[in-house]
Amino acid sequence: MKKLIKNLVFFLLPILLVLSLIECFYRLVPNNYTLKNTNIQKIYDTTEVLILGNSHTFYGLNPSFFDKQTFNLSNISQTLYFDQLLFEKHINKFKKLKYVILNIEYTSLSQLKDTEEDSWRKYYYKSYMDLNVPIISKFDYGNYFLSSTRPFNKNIKLVNSYFIEGTVIDCDVNGFGINYTKEKRFLNIDKIAPNTIRKHEDNLFDFSENISRIESIIRQCKEKEIEVILVTMPVSKAYSVRVNKFKLDKIVKTAKLFENKNSNVRYLNLFNDFKFTNNDFYDPDHLHTEGAEKCSLIVSTFLDNN
Repeated sequence: MKKLIKNLVFFLLPILLVLSLIECFYRLVPNNYTLKNTNIQKIYDTTEVLILGNSHTFYGLNPSFFDKQTFNLSNISQTLYFDQLLFEKHINKFKKLKYVILNIEYTSLSQLKDTEEDSWRKYYYKSYMDLNVPIISKFDYGNYFLSSTRPFNKNIKLVNSYFIEGTVIDCDVNGFGINYTKEKRFLNIDKIAPNTIRKHEDNLFDFSENISRIESIIRQCKEKEIEVILVTMPVSKAYSVRVNKFKLDKIVKTAKLFENKNSNVRYLNLFNDFKFTNNDFYDPDHLHTEGAEKCSLIVSTFLDNN
């Protein structure tokens, strides 16, 4: 029996050591979430524009090309649920905030608060951004072991990427995503667009929960005399022609209704804007860094024309 226990310990020890090292990696190595959480606290006194949203604004709106001091708090697959949590955590600490930019796009209004993408990201928001995330139970194992929230092969891939690149951060100090460059863009955008839209289509038309979240943000902004800019980001034509037209129309009408009902809301719809061509996109629905410069200048000008 003692020999069996001894052999079992020798077998498990390397595994436990590897798992412990991976957990230390998750706890100690800076990432996009920790960077944004640290940097936003340094600019409470100077920021005039706050950008929220998912990967479309993360890769599509570069604060460097805004006339006003701007910070991008958006992130990959960030839902309106987390937009609201982040907004409420930080809003009372800003001294000069004049504008909040919210991304209203094809998936955002129908997106649920605990999606497959959130199965691990929600722990990042809690651990790395000091958020109280109500959808996470205090008994949830992921609260205590971040490395357990993703498959082992994903953990190894992330660690390997860190040792190759020297970092897992792929945004700049202003929170803008920098790794979707023109040089790396997909050349077959028209070909891959049908598959992209199939992955994005959730076939959901109930916007009520996310409408309530946006209304709450608008109401709090109005109390502080902050303007809310709703932006539907541009996508390639091959993407736009394949979305459900009924759903798209409902999204646009909902955004316009926010604008019509609230004196502090304006809506900018760039979804099918003719100024953008395939040359501006990294893939069917994301701008590359040069396309983001064009889009950022358009949005910045829109802010000024009030």
